[in-house]
Amino acid sequence: METYRGYLTLPLILCGFMKNKKSKIFAGFIIIFVCIFSFYYYITNYPQIDNYHVTIDAKQISGLEGGLSGLTWNKDTQTLFAVTDAPSLILELSTDGKVLRRIKTDKPADLEAIEYIGNQRFYLSKEKSGTLAIVTINNDTQKVDISHAETYRPAVQAEKQNSGVEGLAWKPELSRMVTAQEKKPVRIFNILDNEGVFKTDKSPLNELMLSWYVRDISGMDFDGSTSNLYILSDISQKVVLVDREHNLKFMSLTAGHYGLSRDIPQPEGIATDGTGSLYIVSEPNLFYKFSPR
Repeated sequence: METYRGYLTLPLILCGFMKNKKSKIFAGFIIIFVCIFSFYYYITNYPQIDNYHVTIDAKQISGLEGGLSGLTWNKDTQTLFAVTDAPSLILELSTDGKVLRRIKTDKPADLEAIEYIGNQRFYLSKEKSGTLAIVTINNDTQKVDISHAETYRPAVQAEKQNSGVEGLAWKPELSRMVTAQEKKPVRIFNILDNEGVFKTDKSPLNELMLSWYVRDISGMDFDGSTSNLYILSDISQKVVLVDREHNLKFMSLTAGHYGLSRDIPQPEGIATDGTGSLYIVSEPNLFYKFSPR
């Protein structure tokens, strides 16, 4: 912020010496311009995430009718699980984007996010109903019964369409689910799990002031090995990394960055595997893998 204050010093001094009204108005416009420029510079010049390069770039996952909209890592099976929105489908994927299994649901659910919490249990975010469903998927599961699944309605659900729960991230050591409201406004909440009873924190992590940096949240992931929270933004085409001290780093998902040949068109899901690799799924059904340098 010292740089920001420095930009203001000269205009304020000039304004103090100006006597006529027009000169002061002109100086006022200069001050406003400098403030806006300085603020923009301040919020767009954070350190970049520099330890990744793309090793699978826009691999097409064929045979899907719906669009990929969520992704999670299952540490027990060492595979990825993804969801599609319409029709509702759960996919098990290998780390190179190969479809290992297609799991049907008993009814349409407009699935937007999936998160593995251990013991073969997954959370599914259903956008239209604004609820989270808790389901069990084991090695033999071919169909998930969402109709009779345990459900929870987060208090973060917004009334406006396409502004509800879009991202889920599970912190196992705290038994805590981090939940993102997509937009209007962009917010992150902690949902606490105490023997199956959920409570929503009264205040989101407003100190991050995410709306300054991203226009929406399309996915999240908590890396248990580093305690980093990864926040994916579709509209802003970037990943925001938040460490345990709430320091921020950015990762652009546009062509030329990290070896990407093209912009990632609509990033919707993100996951890390605990060994340094980062995965992103994008509509229309594209798979990306970023490996550590």
